[in-house]
Amino acid sequence: MDILLDSYLPDAAVRFLKRCYLFTNSEWQHIDREATGDQGFEMRFRESCMTNLSSWIISQEREMRLGEDYETASGVLHEIDIVVQTSDLIAVVEMKNRPATPPDKTDVIIFFAKILDYLAHNPLLLTREVLPAFISSTSFDESGLATCLGLGIHPIAPGLRPVPVLADSALRMKAEIRNGIPLASETVDQFDEFCIRLNRLSFDLRETWLTNRCGFLSEDAIIVRAIESIQSLALSRQIRQLNGDCSELLAEFKDVKARSRR
Repeated sequence: MDILLDSYLPDAAVRFLKRCYLFTNSEWQHIDREATGDQGFEMRFRESCMTNLSSWIISQEREMRLGEDYETASGVLHEIDIVVQTSDLIAVVEMKNRPATPPDKTDVIIFFAKILDYLAHNPLLLTREVLPAFISSTSFDESGLATCLGLGIHPIAPGLRPVPVLADSALRMKAEIRNGIPLASETVDQFDEFCIRLNRLSFDLRETWLTNRCGFLSEDAIIVRAIESIQSLALSRQIRQLNGDCSELLAEFKDVKARSRR
């Protein structure tokens, strides 16, 4: 089964999203909490980026100029939690550690508005891949997750991989199958069905990604394309189900490999 990938997405984007997921799904669970409002969630992730993405440009705390010296169209600067850059990527990250109140649609819309305010004044930013990611230490509420998908923001939380990370996991499992891992036929069928549904979700979401929706027009103008309405609530349920299936498949692949080594 072929796995659809957005060909425009640079390798750095997938690598960064995998780092985001690994941090919130695994590393954060074992980190001592700080006596701060977010318990050190943002600070520890920044340290994780500096350690694991050592050649990348990582913004400082309380970043107010999008990682460099950018102004906004509104004339009001906005605090961005973390900005991570390479030559072909600028990842803009919002982080929330609020176990009692998971991120909702208002949190997501405010984050999106901040990004647009910077893009509207700095069209040249869109000559690189602009990758918005929203990282939560707990699950998103339904409206928050749906709004992320509708606005092309990659949602990341424990057990919630963004679409490019799901695709990367599928490619890794496909490589194991090609290498002859002795899976039961039921597992192979489950994997094929997973890929079909993942491809469908990728197709449904591809026009929402920020660099597909917005583009560089000139040094003082951007273009914003209208897209057909999408069923974002239904898609939010699909991505949750796909993540559950992905976790189940990965666990089965791991168990089969362990048994085959005995």
